[in-house]
Amino acid sequence: MHSKGVIVGRRGLSPDEWIDVIDALERTVKKYELVNKIISLGYSSRMRKVLADMAFLEDGMVILDAGCGPGLMSELLLSRLNRAKLYCLDPIPSMLKAAFDRLKFMKGEFSLNFIQGVFEQIPVRSESVDLVVASYSLRDSMDFYGALEEFRRILKPGGQLLVLDVTRPDNKTISKLGGLYLKHIVPIISIPIYGGLNTPWKELYPTYERMMTSSEFVKEIGEYFDVLSVKRGLFGIFTALKAIRA
Repeated sequence: MHSKGVIVGRRGLSPDEWIDVIDALERTVKKYELVNKIISLGYSSRMRKVLADMAFLEDGMVILDAGCGPGLMSELLLSRLNRAKLYCLDPIPSMLKAAFDRLKFMKGEFSLNFIQGVFEQIPVRSESVDLVVASYSLRDSMDFYGALEEFRRILKPGGQLLVLDVTRPDNKTISKLGGLYLKHIVPIISIPIYGGLNTPWKELYPTYERMMTSSEFVKEIGEYFDVLSVKRGLFGIFTALKAIRA
């Protein structure tokens, strides 16, 4: 490990793992928020609001939603603004379509831009973005450090990074209980809602096993950004943070 912003090595999903996750996410589009809200006991949506409350928002800002999914986080941020330029980035066309359908009628002067792409190669100019938000998406990157480098590149000096993700609790007992819940209970809960035995939420447990602890997650991001605040939910299963590019 070297100075801030430069870490040797790669942390993230292998290409095969990434393809499996993308395939699972493609199959969640129609039931994405409903199932997530139920299996997280409401924490998934509650923590998005926590993250939005951590942001400094002002009209006219440029926002990039990295791994936008169906646009839930973008919707929450734009609802607090009257004017903004928004980039929605996601590798899955059906997610971008869902985000477009969600955001197209929002009241305000919004420039909406939908980009099919990945974190590690974002087709946006350097130092052109005021706020990057990654909600439940950074853990699924192929190159965690490469993603952070790209976020840092496109952010203006002093720009904000907001991250919310599922993490393993620092407490080993709680972490193990969380793993058991994801492995055995979540698939059962999701089957009747999804409408089939081959529920994509089965992919949650393997990704959970690879996740960093909450403290590790914050520490790694702190190698690239100045972390200003951290908020946790459900004993550290959810970690939200605000950081800035120095």
